[in-house]
Amino acid sequence: MTATTGITAGTALRGTLGAGAATLALLALSACQKPSPNAHFTLGSDTSSPEAADGCWDDGEMLPGERARDCLAGTVTEEAEDAPAFTTQSGDTFRVGVDPEIADDGWLLFVNGQPYGLDPFTSTYRSFRSTDLYAVAQRNQSPDELPVPGDLVVNVAQLGEEYEVEEIFQAQTQEEFEQLLFASFEGVWNARLEPPDED
Repeated sequence: MTATTGITAGTALRGTLGAGAATLALLALSACQKPSPNAHFTLGSDTSSPEAADGCWDDGEMLPGERARDCLAGTVTEEAEDAPAFTTQSGDTFRVGVDPEIADDGWLLFVNGQPYGLDPFTSTYRSFRSTDLYAVAQRNQSPDELPVPGDLVVNVAQLGEEYEVEEIFQAQTQEEFEQLLFASFEGVWNARLEPPDED
């Protein structure tokens, strides 16, 4: 091998190694998930501003329907089950705020998997009476069932541009209703409301 060939080979090797390092750096950056926007939950003097749980926000992409359902239930990861918890009682006001990115296309509030309403909120702040939230949770109870206050899972669901409330209202079956609804989510944020301990 001539000296010229050795220099050329060395230069090519350094170039290849440099390109490889750049590729690894890009892969490392892409592997880091961009932080989600925040929801902000406040009750009394207690407040928390969590990001979405892992797998419950995908930077503007729609969540698959089953994933959205699991995010509402708080069963995707242990992180989702560790949502901020607040102790509440009758007469309390629960305040929900969202970053502007969430409010842009609107958001819904869910209580124990039940929608508070289907007309999206487009403001960055709303307040809810705790008694109204418990009433939403009890909608599906049988008439003979006594309402028993318990833990509530409260969710903020960010909607995509495709959300059409009129189309959802025209669903012919519960299955179709749920498919249309859950396919409209871009992100889900969780909190929990708990009754006070009774000693």
